Amino acid sequence: MTSRLILNRLAFTGPKTPRVELTFEDRLNVVFGASNTGKSFASKAIDFGLGSGGLLPDIDQRRLYDKLWLSLACDDQLATLSRSMAGGNLNVVEGITDQLPQNARILGQKNDASNENNVSQFLLSLIGLRGRQLATNVSGTKRPLSFRDLARFCIVDETAILSESSPALSGQRHSATVERSVFRLLLTGLDDSAVVPVMDPKSFRTSKAAKLEMLEELLSSVQADIEAEFPDISDIQEQEGKLEDSLIAAQADIAAAQQAVQVLLLDRRTATLEYARAEARMSEIEMNLRRFARLQEVYDSDIERLESIEEAGFILTIGGDRDCPLCGASPDAQQHEHALGDIGRIRAAAMAEIAKIKRQQVDLNATVQQILGEGRALRNALPDFAKRLEAVESQIAAATPEVSESRTKLATIMAARDRVKRGLSLLEQRDGLIVRRSALELEKATRVGERPNQGINSTATYDFAQEVSRVLTAWRFPGNRHVIWDDATFDLKIDGKLRRDNGKGVRAITHAAFKVALLLFCRERGLPHPGFLLLDTPLLTYRDPITSKHGELSSDEQAFAQLPLRDHFFEHLAAEASGAQFIVLENVDLPPNIGSLARVEVFYGEKGGGRPGLFPTV
Repeated sequence: MTSRLILNRLAFTGPKTPRVELTFEDRLNVVFGASNTGKSFASKAIDFGLGSGGLLPDIDQRRLYDKLWLSLACDDQLATLSRSMAGGNLNVVEGITDQLPQNARILGQKNDASNENNVSQFLLSLIGLRGRQLATNVSGTKRPLSFRDLARFCIVDETAILSESSPALSGQRHSATVERSVFRLLLTGLDDSAVVPVMDPKSFRTSKAAKLEMLEELLSSVQADIEAEFPDISDIQEQEGKLEDSLIAAQADIAAAQQAVQVLLLDRRTATLEYARAEARMSEIEMNLRRFARLQEVYDSDIERLESIEEAGFILTIGGDRDCPLCGASPDAQQHEHALGDIGRIRAAAMAEIAKIKRQQVDLNATVQQILGEGRALRNALPDFAKRLEAVESQIAAATPEVSESRTKLATIMAARDRVKRGLSLLEQRDGLIVRRSALELEKATRVGERPNQGINSTATYDFAQEVSRVLTAWRFPGNRHVIWDDATFDLKIDGKLRRDNGKGVRAITHAAFKVALLLFCRERGLPHPGFLLLDTPLLTYRDPITSKHGELSSDEQAFAQLPLRDHFFEHLAAEASGAQFIVLENVDLPPNIGSLARVEVFYGEKGGGRPGLFPTV
């Protein structure tokens, strides 16, 4: 069984008035009352709560209320749709409520198949019909299904139930094709997603003329460019061949010239590096010679100091009655004695250190001489390096004009080739446009037989007609109840008579049978359907001909008024309410046992005795 919608509660709230509500159960529901008690307003309010674009009737009783709440269930999900009485977008919240949380989800009123945040896509998702496509014309142009397309099959107002149009159609010619597609979808479960659109003859002719005009304009523009830019267009193919040969030769010349220059550039780089290295080494030698000179000065200073020490030791060893050479004390003032052995050792150490420094001076002098020799060699080689670099620079300067000339020649050839290629491109465009124009001139409008077949499978319409027959039989509809589907009127024939050819009351009851049978047909076959059916005044034939606004009964209505069809109507709906919710709005007398068959809400009107109407006052 597919998912279905169950209406639970219709409520109205206002800032300064108590909530008004009308509750329903998942079975047969009957709202009974006299005219002008709010029954039809309730029907319109339910449709409004499900996203209808029209505004609610501006009756006095509704003016205290600013918000409508429609609670519904689908499988285990409970939700309430909330909408301002002024129209516009909706909110949806979980559960049955008349309180709107701060972060309530907003649903747009207009259908948008690419966005789930609108009321149509929300409801279609619940019943498994989101993403379906409908053909909008005989050529197969498609648009997404909207819940508004299904509304006529689950909400039947008083005007529609009396109409002579098929119950599947609104009577508007511009919407007939899409309405037929919706009925086919419900009857078969198949939408028009697989339909490949074709263009109708009138649109084809208009489109063809526009395309030909555009092609002529393009062709004229291309031809004008050819005549203005290429007076020699006749031999342009030959020009292309010659230019390609010249281009190859020019590319070879520039490659050879560039190769020669590359070799010279490599030589220049080598010569530059050698000259730079020689100069760097000369700078390094000069810096080292300065360092070695300072080192020589250090060595000379150290030797001078050590020779002074050795000389002082010698003097100490030859006399002790002199002023001390170490501390300067006079012989009388000297408080210590110097051991001759210590002085000898100091002299020996100084002489050893002097010898060591002199050996280091010999090594330093050898190193300096070596560096001086290297410096003289580099100084003599630097002019040779400079001459080599100058010679390479001269060769490069001589080769550069040849490269530039080759490049200029190549650029000239490429510019000429690009011009030729543009000419060839224009010729190709012209020839292509001529071919397209010729092909378009030969195109013909799609034949009628090639349009998609949008009829309904005869087996499906036959089975549906039998379902209607079973419903009429259960209601004890008079006659043989032989029902067939008439493709011409997209409606039913009952006992050989078109449904629309009956009086208002009979049209109402047979319209109701059509919609009830469709719901039962879908339920039994597991086909998607909203799952509920609201019927406004289906038993019109039982009206009072004096007080009713619909006037006297026609002859066929008079015959029906004598039959117990009304009683069997309610009994059948009550028996079939498992998996289907029925809501009947009526103002004719109800069967005595209606309380055991349905949930009944009575609007007493001016008679008193209970609820006066949908709103507290009528």
